[in-house]
Amino acid sequence: MAGAYQQTYDNLVQDVINYMERHDDGFIAQIPSLIGLAESAIAAELKTYLQLTVVETTLATNQVVLQKPARWRKTVSMKVNGQPLLTRSQDYVAMYQSESANGQPLYYAEYDYNNWAFAPKPDTSYPVEIIYYSEIQPLDSSNQQNLFTRECPQAMLFGTLLQAQGYLKALDKLPVWKQYYDDALAALKKEDNSRRVDRNTTVQEP
Repeated sequence: MAGAYQQTYDNLVQDVINYMERHDDGFIAQIPSLIGLAESAIAAELKTYLQLTVVETTLATNQVVLQKPARWRKTVSMKVNGQPLLTRSQDYVAMYQSESANGQPLYYAEYDYNNWAFAPKPDTSYPVEIIYYSEIQPLDSSNQQNLFTRECPQAMLFGTLLQAQGYLKALDKLPVWKQYYDDALAALKKEDNSRRVDRNTTVQEP
């Protein structure tokens, strides 16, 4: 008996060829780019528990800049020594660094795309907990599966087919695959929302 379907890079490529009924070399060569565009579109639209990453690190004495982890996408929250930090502009954090005494950091800012800044300057080393949305490891022939192929294979397939229709300028078919794609994302968001409450919680509809 065959096992449950597991989406991989290779069978996604083959599915796209089969659905599109295109076997020419030019189209097949374009499929990796179409898959990458679908991944980017899904990542831009989804902010779910599936993409949350928690890391723990340390701020050293007088350290006011901390490098962001690989594949960081968006900061959710931070704690220093168990206390939540408040997010502020880089200008605010820089001024606070220069005008306040050293102590336990109270604020952080997006210093640039690769680093955070903290204020005031740490007067000793402090443990830091960071929660952020991470980018997904992209699919390719050497990385056959990722979070999206495991958790939302329908969205990956329909998203790639949607990109393919745009590439082929088949504008009449775009609404069909767009609807399939939107429905797959909506189902995933609904499932994610159900994780945010327990059975004792009542969710108020907007």
